[in-house]
Amino acid sequence: MVGGHQPQSTGGANCTGTMMNILNIDAENRVVLNVGGIRHETYKATLKKIPATRLSRLTEALANYDPVLNEYFFDRHPGVFAQVLNYYRTGKLHYPTDVCGPLFEEELEFWGLDANQVEPCCWMTYTQVSSYSTDLHP
Repeated sequence: MVGGHQPQSTGGANCTGTMMNILNIDAENRVVLNVGGIRHETYKATLKKIPATRLSRLTEALANYDPVLNEYFFDRHPGVFAQVLNYYRTGKLHYPTDVCGPLFEEELEFWGLDANQVEPCCWMTYTQVSSYSTDLHP
């Protein structure tokens, strides 16, 4: 104490409290998806971008929600899921060339997505691989 005056607060505690509130709100808006052992983190709002799909309807009441880990677990193909999540983020669905067409279609069906949304840059590859695979496995 100098000259009988008490030091004034600079609002540090208030700024810290505000920052903690922002971080808590951000954490409440995030969701962790564990797909085939690979953890993906995104925002709930991102998953709401494509309505009427499995990911747009996530609730903690679902059997695949783990409250201890605070994540949803899906025993699905993680490589295809990377493209699925990218579709939610960007609105562009790309075909991963390291999987066969029927597997890709099966994964899209599970997630509630339409294969007709595959981007033009991937469409020819996807349709060739898809029809080639179905010709081999009638």
